[in-house]
Amino acid sequence: MDLKQLFFGMLSLFLIFFIFTYWFMPFSHTPFKVQGSGNFSIGNESDEMQFYSNMRFPEKDISYAIDENCNLQRANNMIRAFEIMEEITPLNFYPSGTGGPEIEITCDEKSIPTGGGTFVAGEGGPTRIISGENFNIILSGSILLLRDSSCPRPNIHIHELLHVLGFDHSENENNIMYPISDCSQTIGDDIINKINFLYNYPPYPDLELKDVSAFMSGRYLSINLSVRNIGLKEANPSKLVIYSDNKAIKELDLDAIDISSAYNLEIRNVWVPDRQPKELKIKVETNEPELSLENNQVILKGLED
Repeated sequence: MDLKQLFFGMLSLFLIFFIFTYWFMPFSHTPFKVQGSGNFSIGNESDEMQFYSNMRFPEKDISYAIDENCNLQRANNMIRAFEIMEEITPLNFYPSGTGGPEIEITCDEKSIPTGGGTFVAGEGGPTRIISGENFNIILSGSILLLRDSSCPRPNIHIHELLHVLGFDHSENENNIMYPISDCSQTIGDDIINKINFLYNYPPYPDLELKDVSAFMSGRYLSINLSVRNIGLKEANPSKLVIYSDNKAIKELDLDAIDISSAYNLEIRNVWVPDRQPKELKIKVETNEPELSLENNQVILKGLED
């Protein structure tokens, strides 16, 4: 091998090493900041009306079961209470089938709590709640009816049903949620308006990107993030896509996410074609409707820009 061949051979190796180093080896460290992301919120108006803010069942259609130990009058009054609430709200109550009911009604006096409390007419309330960012979701509730109603309208039964729907007692003696029942009490417009407001939102999931941070070392991108479901039902499997200047560079399949659950992801060493991308976008893509799609993506800009 003569010197000329050796020279060009060494030059070729140098060029290959230079190109490899330029394209793959990290020379710089670029942090990114979140430039834009959607934030879906329904607000927390009139929270003092309920035990917790924005309490509702996942859907407008709510199942119930009345125990056989309830006499005919109590059972009929409970059904009438359901009908009255259906007439003034978007809710629909129906007898449960083979599955467990969302609202269980019993009349067994052996279930009366003992102690210092005095239970004038009955007991009712949610028995299982999932706390979420926008809603406190009621999964089940129970009503214990301790006496028959002597009113033309079953105020006792409506009172306990409203407890199951998340409503606390009222200090207004004329309100049906006053602790001591009276036949003249009425359902306040504020209660009806609150129910109409809460159940105006359809029973959809809502995936949200949170706690996003990213940095690049050379051409390698690393990301930390959380994908949360802040909606009203389980989210079906979806896909997380990372874009660099509107070109997809990485896709990840996400499993189903239950209500108020989250995936915490650490994504490391994603190769980026452009050493200095102007914009990174992280997006959750799904085929099902959501309460909001604005919080499904975030835009990131390099701090050097």
